[in-house]
Amino acid sequence: MSLRLIILSIAFLAVLAGCINEIEFDTERTEGQIVVSGSIYDRPGPYQLELGITTLESTIPIPLSGARITLFSGDGKSERYKETGDGLYELPGSVVTGSRGETYHIEILLANGAIYQSIPETIPTVHSRDSTYIELENKQEQTATGGFREVPIISVYTDTHIPESSEPLYIHWSVYSKYSFRERTPSSPLAPPPNTCYVTTDPVPQAIILFSTENPGSRNIEQQLMAQKHIVSQEFYRRHYFNVISKSVTERRYNYWQQVDEIINQTGTIFDSAPATPKGNLFNPNDDQDQVFGYFEAVAIDTSRAFVTRGDLPFFVSNPCSGFNQPPACDNCLLIENSTLERPFYF
Repeated sequence: MSLRLIILSIAFLAVLAGCINEIEFDTERTEGQIVVSGSIYDRPGPYQLELGITTLESTIPIPLSGARITLFSGDGKSERYKETGDGLYELPGSVVTGSRGETYHIEILLANGAIYQSIPETIPTVHSRDSTYIELENKQEQTATGGFREVPIISVYTDTHIPESSEPLYIHWSVYSKYSFRERTPSSPLAPPPNTCYVTTDPVPQAIILFSTENPGSRNIEQQLMAQKHIVSQEFYRRHYFNVISKSVTERRYNYWQQVDEIINQTGTIFDSAPATPKGNLFNPNDDQDQVFGYFEAVAIDTSRAFVTRGDLPFFVSNPCSGFNQPPACDNCLLIENSTLERPFYF
């Protein structure tokens, strides 16, 4: 496995995508490396963390279970994560809660006795204000015959106000969408009522979206394109939400995202120098040669959202669970990938 695959694996944990030219990297230490993705933010818990380990047989890290993970706050409190699945850990937040201006770090103790720690990070005290909206647009796409056709798409835009502050502000945005899917109504009145599933999807990703007040520019960012999505009838028969996640991050985290962006979206020739491995904030205190991939972040977070209904679309959207050629999900909506019966509070 190449270093490129490791970097892509880390990026996918944060809902990223991209491409990179084939360049040879130093791959001597790509097996048995720990991969961490977790955060604490200025909201009540629970807080999630993913833990994996690289192998030569897999292009992505495999889950790593059985670890003892503890979160420490700067005021001397600590709380233990609970393992909720293979490589998935959750902190209830009943003892340690994310708060702006507070400092946090984690300690990971593996079953083999290896210890890993994160460099302490402080949740920023300032944050931007976002307003998200949707526009229906047409995009030209090439056909199989070499011609072009206009395809309707949904574009997600955000306007952002940056507050005046003496503290530098570093922002990272990401987007996900969520829609509901209801099973067909049973023919018998005695049958159980149909389930409604809530499905999470990723719009067509844009480049990693970052902002820093250290760069000159306006305090107001207008019509920033966050994502685009093709209109699929099944997803838009009922209300479809787009959620823009805005994170105020530390300077170290901001620099990390810049390095990941450079690697994923690198262009040029094979004569260009190979990019360095993004250095996160995790380390082995007993072995400075043991490289750890990923990041544990302390962030201020906010969500702005907008939704589309089928009445907003310029064409008719039919019920996917009526008529002919109904998908299997009409009998069991949990067959849809990334679906759950748990209803989001904003639906």
